Amino acid sequence: MSVLMAFPKPALVLCAALSVVLSVAQWTGSAAARAGERVPEKEIEKSLSGVTLDGIYNNGAFFSETYNEDGSVRYHDIDGSDSGQWSVQAGKFCTFYESQQGACFFVERDGPNCFTFFVPDEKGGPNAGPAKEWTSRGWDRRKPSTCPTAPEIRL
Repeated sequence: MSVLMAFPKPALVLCAALSVVLSVAQWTGSAAARAGERVPEKEIEKSLSGVTLDGIYNNGAFFSETYNEDGSVRYHDIDGSDSGQWSVQAGKFCTFYESQQGACFFVERDGPNCFTFFVPDEKGGPNAGPAKEWTSRGWDRRKPSTCPTAPEIRL
């Protein structure tokens, strides 16, 4: 008697359906950026629109930034707050503010809930790739951070 014959038909149908669902999930998941990979332009907007990121700069300073669906942005850090606009341009995530300098950043994923931002390499000219050092990391505040180094307070 084969192993398949030992299972009732409804169980076989369920197993086959589950196999199809898992195959589709694996196939569709491959289009999304994985940890350490650059986030595609379409996914940047989809992932950040309507989200508040809590984050940390590479110097240890914390920030919080809300990317509204209408393209407006609200920024907060220890020095105060600011408003402006966010967009996705030429594969980069851009934020520009009313009273402070803005910029465009390459975005990479570090797990399902960590976005790592890189300025373009200064030496690369107009077609520059990302700088070697990250500028900031942020995570959707509604979920646990998956960033490589959890923020810590050091006394």
